[in-house]
Amino acid sequence: MPETEDPIAALDAKDIPTRAAGARDLSLAGVPAAIPRLLAAAVSDKSPGVRLAAAAAVADILSRHRFLPRSEGISLEKRQEWFRLVAGLDPIHNTGLFAVCGTLATAEGFNRVMVGLRDPRQDVRAGACVGLWRAVASAAYNGDVATEARVVATLADARIRVETRVEIARICADVGYFSALDAARPLVEQCVRQNLALAESLIQRLEAPPSPLGLWVCTGLDVSAVDPKASRSDLLCVLGVSDAVLAPDSGAVERLVPAGAFRVLHARAADREAVGLVVQVGERSYWPAGNEELCTFGDRLCAAGRHDLIDLCEGAFGVGAAGLRVRGASLLARGDAAGALLALEEAIEGKRVPADTWWFLADALSRVGRAGDAKPHLEQYVSKAAKRAPYVEEAKRRIAQ
Repeated sequence: MPETEDPIAALDAKDIPTRAAGARDLSLAGVPAAIPRLLAAAVSDKSPGVRLAAAAAVADILSRHRFLPRSEGISLEKRQEWFRLVAGLDPIHNTGLFAVCGTLATAEGFNRVMVGLRDPRQDVRAGACVGLWRAVASAAYNGDVATEARVVATLADARIRVETRVEIARICADVGYFSALDAARPLVEQCVRQNLALAESLIQRLEAPPSPLGLWVCTGLDVSAVDPKASRSDLLCVLGVSDAVLAPDSGAVERLVPAGAFRVLHARAADREAVGLVVQVGERSYWPAGNEELCTFGDRLCAAGRHDLIDLCEGAFGVGAAGLRVRGASLLARGDAAGALLALEEAIEGKRVPADTWWFLADALSRVGRAGDAKPHLEQYVSKAAKRAPYVEEAKRRIAQ
């Protein structure tokens, strides 16, 4: 729910909390037309907190406009004009403007971030690191080897304080810049205390890239982007860097070689506190899939009659209740009721059992001639399923019989 009725008007309020609330609302739902007013607040508001909130809102709006078709709504001339509004400002006045520079998608904005990394003031360097992360974590930079080389080169730049270079190394590890390994090694000898432990852990991470194998969901949300309206649900089971199964929201299920640059990142989704893995393929970011997405993936493959792909992806499903439910439903659809029964009986003994597992189990029992044993499972399904779930009415009919 928005905190203000009119976020733009709230930026002109006399009290600081209302102005900050207006900026937060625009962070979530603002459009490019709001950017000039937000930039004015980011530059000239009397409150440091409001200035930071306004800058963050601009960066979040820009993060929603990095790819087509939305990116066409902001011309290069506009982006350069907005950069000029902040370029001459001493960054200590509002270090949050580095996040704006990192999301502007202009060469001038990125250069501003890189220069900030060498600033003698710690707060400015910290802000520049945030801007660097907002830039290179985006799929807009996926496969950009020139930018990767430029960022990695800063690890050997003596003009940058060593603690900041350690932070840059962390960003490299997070965004999958594993070419940074050799440049990061000397940092261990240059650090002391806490930075030393961090540098050593980063070397270990750069030496052992994370595995992309598993099931991922593309929600339409870019890494570091803020977009509550992101709602896609394309599912990708990665079997290898050059082998995957795609089950899109719409369109055909297929086995394919992922098209475009491929990398694995560490990032935090907008709805999660913990940092986790993210896979980027070209300009699309795929987040870890949960049990619900796993069942949806299996259902899409079943609906397409691609049980061969379910068998192929079985190793990615795990041995939890959701994976067993997918396996059981697939076997049932193939006519192997006995095999399905074994998988589904094991599934209901697990944790976080998908509600329709009991439906498939009851159906399997009926198909092997044990309809009398199916009733309690039908009742369990009806008690747990949503009112309009696909099999509820049929389950009620069978219970009545």
